Amino acid sequence: MKTRRIYLLTLILLSLIMQGQAQESWKLEDCINHALQNNIQIKRSELQEKVAQQQFTQSAFELGPGISGYFNHQYLNGSTFNQYELKFERMENQGGNLGISSEITLFNGLYGLNNRARLKYVLESQKQSTEILKNNVTLNVVAGFLQVLLDTETVKLADEQLKLTEEKLTKAEAELKLGKIPQSEYLNLKAQHVNQQASTTNAKNRLRYSTIELAQLLELDNPDEFSIEITPIAISEDPNDLDNKYTYNQIAELKPEIKKERFNVKSAQKSLNMAYGLLSPRISLGYTFGSGYDQSAWYGPNDNRIAYPDYTYGQQIKDYSQHVLQFRISVPIFQKFSNLTRINQSKVQLLDAKYALEEAEKKVYKDVQTAIADARASWDNYTAYSETVKSYKELYNQTSNKFELGMVNALDVGVAQNNLIQAEGQLLHAKYTYILRMKILDFYRGVPIAL
Repeated sequence: MKTRRIYLLTLILLSLIMQGQAQESWKLEDCINHALQNNIQIKRSELQEKVAQQQFTQSAFELGPGISGYFNHQYLNGSTFNQYELKFERMENQGGNLGISSEITLFNGLYGLNNRARLKYVLESQKQSTEILKNNVTLNVVAGFLQVLLDTETVKLADEQLKLTEEKLTKAEAELKLGKIPQSEYLNLKAQHVNQQASTTNAKNRLRYSTIELAQLLELDNPDEFSIEITPIAISEDPNDLDNKYTYNQIAELKPEIKKERFNVKSAQKSLNMAYGLLSPRISLGYTFGSGYDQSAWYGPNDNRIAYPDYTYGQQIKDYSQHVLQFRISVPIFQKFSNLTRINQSKVQLLDAKYALEEAEKKVYKDVQTAIADARASWDNYTAYSETVKSYKELYNQTSNKFELGMVNALDVGVAQNNLIQAEGQLLHAKYTYILRMKILDFYRGVPIAL
């Protein structure tokens, strides 16, 4: 019996521990790291990086010599020229050859070196593509995380307003029984309470949906067990001091979109150099070591020949072995204009890559201008709504006090309360919009994202 109790207590303890781990709150940094490690698009882009890396590594080996071995064995039955008898005759014969050869290109218009440089820039460009995906995922996670924070504060605000309406409705019920307020006043307060209940339910549903969307963005299998750490965020930085040009220069040095296009321009330039290299002569050096064997082979005087099988294949291979050193020059004379066409195409591709770079730079500059303008507008909205909330809160308190004294009716209180709720909601939205805009600017300027 005692053992069974210990077993049950152990199971309960383990269950509580696992439940606590499953419901552990996630920080923003945890969400970003998890998303970067599990995003499918990022994983696929990293695979493309590996392919580009392998191509770049292979380009180094392409500059070295190639080595190959060969072996050939043939069976002949028919008329052929007997090189040992120096005449045509009908015969049945077997023979073959074998050896090893190597060749290295000494010069080919620097084609191989330019190709290696091109593949290096292709690799760097692919790395920047991965960085672009990581930046997009990071900003999406930040936006999703801030949306959950916004919805959380909205629920908290709605609960507070619901509590106030409940207190007023409870008090009104008591006063109605005592005949201190008319039925219409009570019904107005009850309608306000029902409306606030609906608003609170809607706020909780929005929070549930935004939490699920963030969990899906993190590729989590069970969004129901996901929750974030609620962190208070203080606003202190004023974006009006930001300078468009200075901020752009900061961002342009870090933006992977610009880096990628710069590498693409360099890659296109190397492709053009490779095309020009095809017009130059190809100089190569080769070496071959080989030998052969034949059933019709013999040696010695005619009246005392030593032939196969006494003249074995092994001995023949030793006797007929040879070393061949080749120096070759190949000059392209007419290639159906294919080389000139490739040069013209490479020129067009280089010009297009330069336009793409210019377009990326202009887009980044426009994005910086827009981001700064959005941050300033969000800051202005935040400061304006802060004052609005103060005014509506004071008006609501005065209206509530007058209602207690019987100077105004419940409808006036409801109007004041609705105005306050709307202003507080607009203030929350402006606050988190401003935070998101500043986080985007900070991220592009190389400032680590943290709350």
